[in-house]
Amino acid sequence: MPFDDTVFLKTKVDLLGFFNEVQLRDVTPDIERRSYAKGDMVVLKGEILNNFYIVKKGKVAVLWNPTSGESKTRELGAGGFFGEISLLEDASATASVKALDNDTEVLMIPHNSFQKLLQIQPMLKRALLDKVAAFRKS
Repeated sequence: MPFDDTVFLKTKVDLLGFFNEVQLRDVTPDIERRSYAKGDMVVLKGEILNNFYIVKKGKVAVLWNPTSGESKTRELGAGGFFGEISLLEDASATASVKALDNDTEVLMIPHNSFQKLLQIQPMLKRALLDKVAAFRKS
């Protein structure tokens, strides 16, 4: 499935679209996959994360409390990602993530492989920080 994952990352994850297939193929053997049933927690707020998570199939809900104190939810489908804040800021998870569909499949790029991507393409960090800022404003 590594080739399948490479094609998925290249074509469905907009943030990774500027990597070529060879660069993505270097990290796809390291990818772990997990399936979740509807209602399963994928990540709990405060958890220490060591992966960059990408939804391959199904949907998840990202649940967080911004400084205003009101709870917010954002749905992510195939190609959506989370866990980047923990990896970029070396912090615990700032939100909980719950599967919304049965057989939700999540790809997990380990910390070391994620760091390889950042080294290959330093613009990735800027793009991630921009996405985080936009997410926090919404």
